[in-house]
Amino acid sequence: MTSAVASQRPRDARAHLRDELARILDALRAVLLRQRSRGRTPLTDPVRGQAIEDGEAEGLIAQIWQAYDPSSGPAAGRRPGRPDILTRMDIAAHSGASFPLLHAARRFDLNPIEYDALVLALAVECDARFGRLIAYLNDHVAQTRPTLGLALARPSDEPATRLMYPLEFLSRPLVQDGLLLVEGDAPAPGLTLRLAPEIARRLAGEVAEPETAVVATPPELGLLPKLVLREEDRRFLESWCARWRAGHAMRPLILAGCEGSGRHTMAKACVGELGRSCVSVHASPATGWSELTAGRREVRWHDGALVVCLPDRIEGAVDWPGLWQRVESLKAPLIVTVDIGHAEQLAHAAPFEPAMIQLEAPDDEMAVAVWHRLLPRGVPVEPEAVHGLASRFRFTPGRILRCIQRATTTVALRPEGQRHMKSEDLFAACREIGSGGMSGLAEKLPLPFTRADLIVPPEVDRELSLAVAWIQQRRRVLDEWGFGARMTMGRGLTALFSGPPGVGKTMGAQVLARELDLDLYRVDLSRVLSKWIGETERNLSQLFDEAQASGCVLFFDEADALFGKRSEVKDAHDRYANVESGYLLQRMEQNDTPTILATNRPADLDDAFLRRFHVNLQFPLPDEPHRLLIWRGMVPQQATLADDVDLSAVAAGFELSGGEIRNAMLAAAYMAAGDGGLITQRHVRQAAAREMTKAGRVVGEEGSES
Repeated sequence: MTSAVASQRPRDARAHLRDELARILDALRAVLLRQRSRGRTPLTDPVRGQAIEDGEAEGLIAQIWQAYDPSSGPAAGRRPGRPDILTRMDIAAHSGASFPLLHAARRFDLNPIEYDALVLALAVECDARFGRLIAYLNDHVAQTRPTLGLALARPSDEPATRLMYPLEFLSRPLVQDGLLLVEGDAPAPGLTLRLAPEIARRLAGEVAEPETAVVATPPELGLLPKLVLREEDRRFLESWCARWRAGHAMRPLILAGCEGSGRHTMAKACVGELGRSCVSVHASPATGWSELTAGRREVRWHDGALVVCLPDRIEGAVDWPGLWQRVESLKAPLIVTVDIGHAEQLAHAAPFEPAMIQLEAPDDEMAVAVWHRLLPRGVPVEPEAVHGLASRFRFTPGRILRCIQRATTTVALRPEGQRHMKSEDLFAACREIGSGGMSGLAEKLPLPFTRADLIVPPEVDRELSLAVAWIQQRRRVLDEWGFGARMTMGRGLTALFSGPPGVGKTMGAQVLARELDLDLYRVDLSRVLSKWIGETERNLSQLFDEAQASGCVLFFDEADALFGKRSEVKDAHDRYANVESGYLLQRMEQNDTPTILATNRPADLDDAFLRRFHVNLQFPLPDEPHRLLIWRGMVPQQATLADDVDLSAVAAGFELSGGEIRNAMLAAAYMAAGDGGLITQRHVRQAAAREMTKAGRVVGEEGSES
């Protein structure tokens, strides 16, 4: 090495880039001279003059030379070639300098021709004058990017470099792994070479904005042993990673599960076991899996493993074979995370049988372990409370983490001295997180009533107590007493509340949910039912899945609209209506949480539904003693009745339901407020008679129905 070369070594990536651009400019000048020697001059080619003025190409070369190599000019003698520049880079690298172009050459195994093609594509991104010059050489005013033919035509600095054919160039990692993009529909020599904007900035030594679809992170060492996994899954993953470390190219790994099941964390843990960077790509069939090109590029650049994250909801037909074609020649470890509903379709489309793990919902034991693993150290939560959280809320690991984070944030905003997390904070956070998935299809009802507020006959009260015991004692009955071994379906409760309007069906559901300490959601049938085939089942699936996860009570009011009798199939509409009913039967039996159906017309329900109810509460119209209790219960302590009010006479004279009594008492209060006095017997009787008239019943002079 000469002292001259050492003294001119590039100090940083930008200095190196200037050297490379000056070198590539010298190569372009040689191409121009070659064209001149073949007789293509401004005098013999008048069409070329329409794009660039005579002599402009030489002028462009002179201008660019002054910008990148002012110490010499186009007519100067030999300038440093690629070997000299590499020598300078090696010297600077020992001083800690970093050179993106050199890094790309090593990671993508670039030969001299490929390296120069990369620099040529970078040149037009750095200086518009390069694009003008290349347009002249391409003989096309609009083609300011280099073509493959131009890249292969320029002379090499290294005489030993062999010729390279276009099709060979296209099969190399430079193109296959997405560092250099090749575009167009012309024959191979006429294809255009382009760099993605973020790669152009990276190669130029600038800080590039990270891509939203592709994220590269350092390896997370030692993460796999910390994960809460089933032992068979842990052994499977450890074996897959061990064979990769031993140098065996293993088939891709598919991790299938629902959102929050831990697929992405498990993928990062496997990549960490391999000691590689994790390149995560969010790929979509809507874009033809084009994101995988950038993913392959980043895998090469970071010497990483590729984790392809597929969307959970995919509409329409999916080109699964197209995904596998995009990664067919990938030499790095490949992990694909997918929703469990699409896993088999993805595996079936593969040209080879991939490895697969299907992540199921954690049972109580695993959920307890996940809670303990994710809870911050020092949080004084009793083991019994953690068991209660795990058994009540069937959350995935991802949702458990969200609940802990929500509770931590809430506690942090409290006044100083009160920032201590308790189990109540975690329960509240779980309820909030669980309600998020229900809001679109169901309405959360308040729970203001207790058992004392519900005035019903003894047989209804006993059936309600059975419903409470069905949920509160299911662990003892199903697990400790062994009845669970005889249960083939879900462990939940299905209850039918039937009776005329206003007899307390909704109130009974509120009382039941309050005694179980569960949230109550009334299903919005207008959002669940759909005229589109399959949409109703999808909405019901989401509804039951969220109810299962959050441990809430589902309340179907006016259930006969959704759970009606299945009809004889006369057309396609009947067929799909029966499919919906069958799907409802299936989900009710599989559900582990309480489901309450309320109806005014139990005779309209399908017989198959009726035999599947665990409890059947038939709410009758209240008799006279119960009506009196309801009338008295409707008068708040703050309200004052006149001395002439005789509620027992009103209860005897007007046969009203509980809902009608509530409306009548409220109307009497408004009448009295309008008169400016107390609530009198006249107000109460007028309001009661008004309710009977609304129901189409004739009221006699004494108030009784005639």
